[in-house]
Amino acid sequence: MKRSIFTTALLLSLFSIKSHSQQINGLQYSNYGGLYRATYNPSVLGGSKHKWQVNIGSLGGSINYRYFVFLGKNSLLYPLLAPHSTKELYGRSRTMGSLTEKPLYLVSEIRWPSVMYSIDKRQGIALQFRTRGFVTGNNIPDPIKNLYFRRLDTGEALPASGDWGSFNMTQQSFSDISFSYGLQVVDLDAHKLRLGVTGKKIFGARAAFLNANISQYELRPENTDPDMSELVLSNMTYESGYSHINQKMSIGNLFDADKYGNGWGYDLGFTYELGAFWKNKEEKFDENPQYILRLAASLTDVGSIRYKTKGSKVVSGSMPEYVMNQASMETISDRGPEGLMELLPYTQDTTLSTTARLPSALHLEADVQLVKGFFINLSQTKRHRYRDNQILDIYQPNVFTITPRFEDEDSDFAFPISFVEGNKRPSVGALAHFGPVFLGFSNINGLIKKTGARGSMVYLGFSAWKLNRKKEKKQR
Repeated sequence: MKRSIFTTALLLSLFSIKSHSQQINGLQYSNYGGLYRATYNPSVLGGSKHKWQVNIGSLGGSINYRYFVFLGKNSLLYPLLAPHSTKELYGRSRTMGSLTEKPLYLVSEIRWPSVMYSIDKRQGIALQFRTRGFVTGNNIPDPIKNLYFRRLDTGEALPASGDWGSFNMTQQSFSDISFSYGLQVVDLDAHKLRLGVTGKKIFGARAAFLNANISQYELRPENTDPDMSELVLSNMTYESGYSHINQKMSIGNLFDADKYGNGWGYDLGFTYELGAFWKNKEEKFDENPQYILRLAASLTDVGSIRYKTKGSKVVSGSMPEYVMNQASMETISDRGPEGLMELLPYTQDTTLSTTARLPSALHLEADVQLVKGFFINLSQTKRHRYRDNQILDIYQPNVFTITPRFEDEDSDFAFPISFVEGNKRPSVGALAHFGPVFLGFSNINGLIKKTGARGSMVYLGFSAWKLNRKKEKKQR
């Protein structure tokens, strides 16, 4: 994964990057979200709407409009492929889109088969498996981003030059196994209070990074062929490294601390529901939410990843000038830091031994049921314990979201409007969940507009479940 970050940022300008955590925007607010809400707030497991639920499989990734143009030749899982593959990563990464205008921010996620079960009407548990990947880049000039997508061998890279300065880039991926427990501690008609906690084991983590400073850049045609362009980088100093070499994935190796990073994390959450205004007195088995207002808060991904692997490598060096062509850009993109080390000289060779924080975030929400089955959700996500100077720390963007939502026991339709810090315009998304299938996008405009760096998360998943039902008391 390191390499993914390094690759994109580097490809984009030869270097830069950072990262973020994922939720399924829209479904995470649903009272029937089950497992998909539990990663956002584990208190949903207390007094759950489900007797049991199985996530058969789901995935998500940040894509741009090119994803549909080059369907079949791309990959929304690019950040997850980087640690274990070198095949066409440059082409795959060009179909992904940044969720923030500045800095660059790409994410991918797979939710493997997972299960939740209600022990009784007040208690529930869940066992989940996830793999997440992040790529980010800081302080990458717009002309560098454009040449990454236009390439240097098409004649479409417009001449440009300017000052650059310091920039960094990181890529990380990791998997986790989590166990969650939820308890409903208050269960009155007009008042309900739920608490939840999750513990998670982090394994299979890989990181790559680049810290660099370039005084100036120039994008110009080659002297021998005006249809070919080259990128000239002046007065460049750099430090780059990885925690483990690119290697085909082996499940057994993912738990080996000598090869991959590992760590621990936890989530905490509570939910309070006020009112029983929407209770249907005529329908004895009405299981739909009755509250007028639901207040909730959660703290997710508190913890860290420890990198102390035997195969790690960190190098540093400097050059008065470096000229990059399309071939060298693809080498760096496909092979990450290992490719960079083959192309650039270095004078210092050390190992990587550090700790990176998980994408910890505080989530606050208010959910108002205006009409039975129709809700307006207001939510705020803020970074928690973020450190500015630690480039391997993973983070989530600060986001405020307004989500109109229709829901019942078999379907959900949500239209999240997100105001992401750093973006000039809000992101308008849509999610549909019907029966066992859900499909969603966080920013439909990002899939239509061909200019700018913004992309959209896309989500697709399949699940099976059985709802909790009240048993009719036998009449004596």
